[in-house]
Amino acid sequence: MADASHTPDTTSTLPLKADMVPFFDVDDFCFRERPAAGTGQAPDSTNPPALAAEKAPLPTPLDDFWYNPDARTAAEEAGGGSSTFQPLPVCAPLESDAGFHENERLLLRYAFLLDPLPIQPVTNSAEFIFDTLSAEFPNFVEALDYICSFVSMARLGQGPVYFPPLLLDGPPGIGKTRFAMRVASLCNAGFDMLSCGGMSGGMALQGSEQGYSESRPGFYAETFRKTKVVNNVILLDEVEKMMTDHRGGDPYAALLPLLEQQTARVHKDNCLQETINLGYLSYILTANSVDTMPEPMMTRVRMVTIQPPGVNDLERIVPHVINDVKACYNLGNYDFVPDMDEIRQAYLANPNIRNLRAIIEYQIRATLWKPRSGRIAFTRPVQKATIGFAR
Repeated sequence: MADASHTPDTTSTLPLKADMVPFFDVDDFCFRERPAAGTGQAPDSTNPPALAAEKAPLPTPLDDFWYNPDARTAAEEAGGGSSTFQPLPVCAPLESDAGFHENERLLLRYAFLLDPLPIQPVTNSAEFIFDTLSAEFPNFVEALDYICSFVSMARLGQGPVYFPPLLLDGPPGIGKTRFAMRVASLCNAGFDMLSCGGMSGGMALQGSEQGYSESRPGFYAETFRKTKVVNNVILLDEVEKMMTDHRGGDPYAALLPLLEQQTARVHKDNCLQETINLGYLSYILTANSVDTMPEPMMTRVRMVTIQPPGVNDLERIVPHVINDVKACYNLGNYDFVPDMDEIRQAYLANPNIRNLRAIIEYQIRATLWKPRSGRIAFTRPVQKATIGFAR
C-alpha cells in the first residue's frame, strides 16, 4: 500500500525555498533554512517560514541535529518502506564527563555515553506498520491508530518515531509485551524493558548517589549500551505494581518528569551527576488495572484498554504464534498443521495469548513425541493463589 504521508501538499501552507530542509520536532513539523556550516543555527532570512519563526530555540543538545534533505526524495522514489534512509548522527546522550572526574570506575564503565550515538529514522510507512501489526494483534487496533499517526509525522519529517506515553490496560497474557517489541522493530527503534512489578523507590530510574559503594546510574544508561541508538521504545511492564518505599522514595514521582519530553531532555542522573538526554525515548506502559495508579500519572499517558482477541480472530493470530514457537525452538521449515477445533476449545476456557501459545506448543510436541504413558493432557487443575508469600 502506498504511503500517502510522503507527498503532502505543503506548498499550500508553507512558503518553501530550495535551501530549506525538513526539521522534525515532536511538538511540530516545520521547514527551516539549511544552517550555516559549523554553527548549528539557521541563518537569518528576510522571508522565514511562518511556523519556523514561531518556534523557540531548541535545547543545546539538539541544535546541531539537521536532517538530510536528500533522504526525502529517495523515500518518495522508493514508495512505502525504504532502505535508503541512513542513521543520522546526534549528540552524545551524556552532556559531559564532569560527574566522572573523581570516579574512575564510572568513567571506565560509562564513558561510551560521551560518544555520539546514531538516531534511526523510521523506514516503514504507517500503512505498512498498521497492516502488519493489525494482522498479528487485531485487538490492538486503537493503539495502532495512535502510534501510526505519529509514524506519519515522523515520515513527513524524515526523523525518528516519537509518541507520548501509551498505557495499555488489560488482563495478563493478551500480548501487550510482544506488541511493544514489534512496534519498536517495525519503527526502526531500539527496545528495552523494565519490569516494574514490586519496584520500590526511584533509584532504578534516577540512579543511586555516588556516595554508595556500588552506585549505579539509572536504567537508561544500560539501555543505550544495549541498543546503541538514541531513539528507543521503552516498555514499563506492570507499572501499577510499583510501590513507595520510605528509603527509596516514590517511583511514580521519579517517573513523571521522564514522561514529559521537555524535562526528559535535561534529566539529571544521580549517579552520573550530569544531564543525560532521554528526549528521544517513547514509552509503552502496561497495567492489569489502573485503579491504584495516581492521578498525575494518568494525566501524562494515553490509555487504551485492550481486550483478549475473540475466537473469530484465531485464524489470523494462530499462524503468527506458530512462527514464534518455531523460531523459539529453531524448528525452521517444519510443516505443522494445527488442530483448530482443539485450539478453539482450549482458548474459550482461558482466552489469552499466553494460553494460545501453550496450546500450540503442546500440539507441536504431540506430533514429534508419542508419550509411552499415553497422550499427555494439555491442562491440569491448578489452585490459584495471589502473588506473594500468603497462600
